[in-house]
Amino acid sequence: VMKIKYFSVIIIVLIFALFGSSGAQMKKVAQSGMSYLSISLAARESAMGNASVASVSGTQSLFYNPASLTSLENFGFVINHVSWLADTQLYGLGAAYCFGQYGTLGLDMIYMDYGEIIGTQRVDKSVDERGFITTGNLNIQDYSIGISYAMPISELFSVGLKLKYVHEDLGSTPIAVKEVDAANGIYEYEDRDWKINHWGFDFGAFYKIGYRDLVLGVAFQNYSSDMKYWTEQFQLPLVIRVGLAMDILKFWNGDGGDFELNTAIDLLHPIDYTERVHLGTELGFKKMFFLRAGYKFNYDVEDYSFGLGFNFDFAGVGATFDYAYTNAEFFGNVNRLSLNFTF
Repeated sequence: VMKIKYFSVIIIVLIFALFGSSGAQMKKVAQSGMSYLSISLAARESAMGNASVASVSGTQSLFYNPASLTSLENFGFVINHVSWLADTQLYGLGAAYCFGQYGTLGLDMIYMDYGEIIGTQRVDKSVDERGFITTGNLNIQDYSIGISYAMPISELFSVGLKLKYVHEDLGSTPIAVKEVDAANGIYEYEDRDWKINHWGFDFGAFYKIGYRDLVLGVAFQNYSSDMKYWTEQFQLPLVIRVGLAMDILKFWNGDGGDFELNTAIDLLHPIDYTERVHLGTELGFKKMFFLRAGYKFNYDVEDYSFGLGFNFDFAGVGATFDYAYTNAEFFGNVNRLSLNFTF
């Protein structure tokens, strides 16, 4: 009876997450800023189609579901690198320490590198026949610094909170504020600084259902108040995620064995798109070697992904190396690398 109640609650939550928006049939775009915060960082989770809210564990939880930080036993450190679209690079660093029954504390930093972007300014064609001149490279900065805390409520249930400080600096740019001779492209310009510092939050919950190793995960990521660039208002890329994860081989063999087949599904309700589904699986052998694959539904650019991982010891420290490949239309494919250390 209790298991039926558990699954009933899960079904209700999943339905609410998937169909809870009255605008679910409309494609919402350009409704958030600092979109790099919605890019998946970890190679393992990305290879599994970013089906991560219930399947993530350890220090990588800093980037997906702060509640699952309670799965960390001591101290962990992680390095992530993403070769993102259009020759941009994304980096994520994180560290966390478990204080036992008092919870787990973590710190992380995410940095977006846009490479070389050349600024331009419109001018009269008598000055330059192209109608514009270059103004030098733009020094764009996008980063986030987060502090997370997870508390185990019981052996089966934990909650987590992450406070993040986000910074964006698009540099000082001359903006046309008045027409002088529009026909000839002559305007009056004013230099403006495009810089924002703001705060955001992540909330998470992690619940072991009690049947085999079935887990329910819930996360509210990138919650913030409105920010403003002069006249444009926007929020961080808020998303509500609900997911399930389980080693499905334990349906037949409760104690596992040499092999594991971890499978996960996430349902997403983002602020800037319609509902999405992430599906992923991971085949592991003796908790040392892993093959992974996944698929992301309802995306314009990304779809299938795959990858692999190895667990090994490095100078007496437990370590994991993970790689992920994601197919991306139009812009070239995405590669991710992760190194995870536990002490």
